[in-house]
Amino acid sequence: MKKNDFIKIKELDEKELDVKVNALKEEIANLTLDKNMKKLKDLKMISKKKKELALVLTVIRQKELLMQLESEIKTQDAGKEASKISKTEKEKSK
Repeated sequence: MKKNDFIKIKELDEKELDVKVNALKEEIANLTLDKNMKKLKDLKMISKKKKELALVLTVIRQKELLMQLESEIKTQDAGKEASKISKTEKEKSK
């Protein structure tokens, strides 16, 4: 897989990535069937598709972890702001 293809995959949203995963799984199954029936001439194609599937699954996981990290940061920032506000209110009441 070329670098340009990898960049295009990273730009896809989650739904498009899910569609790509399903298509690759189906393609791998068909290639395996063809191999077993001795129709497949390029045996390396199965491993190439498996690597592409692993890449897409990795990108999906990276996006999940990024969203999780962003939500944690937002909750931490909100907690810090709330504590600052409560400290200033306590100082004003003194």
